[in-house]
Amino acid sequence: MPNAYERCYPAAENKVAAIAGYVLIAIGIILLFCCIPGWAWLALLGVVLLAAGVLLLRISRTWR
Repeated sequence: MPNAYERCYPAAENKVAAIAGYVLIAIGIILLFCCIPGWAWLALLGVVLLAAGVLLLRISRTWR
């Protein structure tokens, strides 16, 4: 008897659907990079750097 994952997602490969999925992902990424302005990317980078700094301080136990 297959487990729940195999019942919901059968292992039959559909190459056309897989290729279409990859194409849609690529188009979405291209549109994302083209449509978001530069200041938004810099703000996102700032948030990521801030989170990385806080994480490093928490790991080093300098900041509790």
